[in-house]
Amino acid sequence: MVIGMFDSWGVSDWLILVIDLIAIAIIVRFLSWKIKHKLAEVEQRQQFSIDKRKKKRELLLSGTQEE
Repeated sequence: MVIGMFDSWGVSDWLILVIDLIAIAIIVRFLSWKIKHKLAEVEQRQQFSIDKRKKKRELLLSGTQEE
């Protein structure tokens, strides 16, 4: 049943299918790259926040030790 459907396809139909598949592959790769890039950005921001809190804590501790 499904095979019979493809028998009636012309060259233009196959060309459109190939172009659509290439477009889908490009979109998937782009979105994958975008997500990885965004996750790296979030991790970097989180690490910066952790480092900032550590420095603040160290400054508070060193200030109380001097007194």
